[in-house]
Amino acid sequence: MKRLSAVLAAVSSALDRACLWVSLAAFMVMLLAILLQVVARYVFAMPPTWTDELARYAMIWGAMPGAAMSYARGVDPVLKRPDCTGRPGLALAIQAIEGTAMFAFILPVLWYMPGFLERHAHRITESLEINSAVVVAIVPASLVVVLVHMLSRLAKCVLACQELKARESKV
Repeated sequence: MKRLSAVLAAVSSALDRACLWVSLAAFMVMLLAILLQVVARYVFAMPPTWTDELARYAMIWGAMPGAAMSYARGVDPVLKRPDCTGRPGLALAIQAIEGTAMFAFILPVLWYMPGFLERHAHRITESLEINSAVVVAIVPASLVVVLVHMLSRLAKCVLACQELKARESKV
């Protein structure tokens, strides 16, 4: 279990860094598109039509990895954060409930995502004229990252509970 927990933690950390860079780049694109839109509208009185669409899509590409990052870093809104060092049974139960809720939300979304992506693959965006599937592909990718983070969190809690029980049995 220790090896699995370490591998999941390493993968989770790498995915968190990737999400950081994707989100940062997307928000920079959004900022520049909005800045260009404002300058073109109020200085030149000729705003390009594609900047609104680019900013909207960049916001999606910034927000979804950002949500995965907030879950990985533990800054998402929760009722109770499990403390794996205190009462191991309670912490494991809380983590299991959280994991069940995450699976109940994410798995149906991922189940229907291929059809959703297929429908979007036949659509082209208005101004930018890019495939709409490119825009929404970040949704399943971010949800898979959240699942990896959740599994890493669960493995870490299970490992901490096992170590605590092992220490208690030696005493």
